[in-house]
Amino acid sequence: MNNKNYSGPVFLRGPLVYAIIAGTGFLVYFKSLFFGFTYLDDNVLVINNHRFLSQLSNVFEAFRHEVFHILHSSAAYYRPMLTVSFILDAQFGGVSPFIYHFTNIIIHLAASCLVFKFLTKLGYRRQLAFFFSLIFSVHPILAQAVSWIPGRNDSLAALFVFASFIFFLDFLDTKRIGYCLAHIFFLGLAMFTKESALLLMPVCALYYILIWKKERRKREDVSHQGKSLLFICTGWLTVTGFWFFLRSVALSNNPLPMTGADMAKSVFLNLPALIQFIGKIIFPFNLSVLPLIQDTTFIYGILALALIVPALFFSKGARTGFIVFGASWFLLFLLPSFIRPNPTIVADFIEHRAYLPMVGFFILLLEIDAIKTIDFRLKRYLAAAGVVIILFAAITFIHTDNFKNRLSFWLNAATKSPHSPLAHRNLGAMYYLDGLPDKAEPEYRKALELNPLEQMAHNNLGLIYASRGNYKDAEEEYKKELAVNPAYDDVRFNLGILYYKLGEFKKAETLWKKVIELNPDHIGAYANLHAYYYSQGDFTQAAYFENEFKKRE
Repeated sequence: MNNKNYSGPVFLRGPLVYAIIAGTGFLVYFKSLFFGFTYLDDNVLVINNHRFLSQLSNVFEAFRHEVFHILHSSAAYYRPMLTVSFILDAQFGGVSPFIYHFTNIIIHLAASCLVFKFLTKLGYRRQLAFFFSLIFSVHPILAQAVSWIPGRNDSLAALFVFASFIFFLDFLDTKRIGYCLAHIFFLGLAMFTKESALLLMPVCALYYILIWKKERRKREDVSHQGKSLLFICTGWLTVTGFWFFLRSVALSNNPLPMTGADMAKSVFLNLPALIQFIGKIIFPFNLSVLPLIQDTTFIYGILALALIVPALFFSKGARTGFIVFGASWFLLFLLPSFIRPNPTIVADFIEHRAYLPMVGFFILLLEIDAIKTIDFRLKRYLAAAGVVIILFAAITFIHTDNFKNRLSFWLNAATKSPHSPLAHRNLGAMYYLDGLPDKAEPEYRKALELNPLEQMAHNNLGLIYASRGNYKDAEEEYKKELAVNPAYDDVRFNLGILYYKLGEFKKAETLWKKVIELNPDHIGAYANLHAYYYSQGDFTQAAYFENEFKKRE
């Protein structure tokens, strides 16, 4: 299992193998260095939070806040290592997307190299590990993790999980405390990147029970192994307790409003997406930046299962322990992404969520006799492997164009997922930002047709009508927004502007003060109140709001 008798190409034993894996991935993704922002989370995480990110001293503060750093709104995403990575990027590139895309690529290339190490540590032949690592580096389903800036959350978590698991295997092999500490360290980094990394602990336990005890542990090591397990479990408890404490502090005002039963129900209801993910891993031809179950075909998933399940069943060399372990890795790391806290929102199944789970699927494929016995010294196998890698790389190279800018991103979302109200609403927003309100309006209407409660759609229609001087319709849309989204600060701000234009100053004043009550950091409300009081000759109030405005610039 350690490949001691390896007699294949020499480069597979040295650093050149990692250079080839990384170089191949870079050739596929280099053009994303010149992409912009998509305005799906990246504008909030990077642009809106630049003031926080620009201060290197906030590295430690990142562990005390939820990831969006929205002080006066609800959120339940604790991802401090993602924020730390953005802080480091901001020191070099400010809000320029180049540096963020560069870091995304580097993380992906490093993770792809660790996939090779991971598979060889599991005992698979270096030729096969190299082939699957190349597949990982160019696979189209992972494009969103590389070309979409917030997608690095999954690639970064995977990078830490791979490292942690490799050190776990090293510790089982050598019993060296240093490897155990490294395993715990990277486990902690993974947990502080994404909550699903907690599942690495049961995954490691499954590996120990299903594989190590049966294939690698010697009988005479029983007592010593018990001490090793106690040491590792102590480490797990310590890092989990530390993570839980800091997370509880950060999210004390924004708890996740779901019970365990709600989460289980959500996963069950969204299980059909599992078939679609499997289909995209084997046949990545129906890709979308914002896929929905109802807009994604099941054909490829059914075909993939029809090929893989019998192949595994009839493979005489397939090892049950590895099959269960690979399936567990795949499911345990994928299914948490099926949890949706709000059942009224149409669930999307963004493809980069398969980043970490896909390695478990690779293990299943590597247990199939027809794959396990491939000899790349034979030209037919080498040619077939080359065709697969080139095909996947070409699809990825083309697909990344959908992340080039905000308009191309949301055009793909609305085209490929026509049942997504979010896609139509945000496509309308991109048209509006580009000065095309006539194109924006029907997209907002489509979003409301799909979901009459779609937030921000009425507000955005109000902006269009207000810009046309149609104040009556604008007021009606703003009020509709308030009915479905009463905590939305910007709609009150916009309605205040409308009333101010109509000479209803007291109404505007009341609304802008309510905006500050909802969001004490709303700069526009302070600025408008300063201008209002100054125009009224109330210089004391004007000075107060001017001072508050300058504090938040």
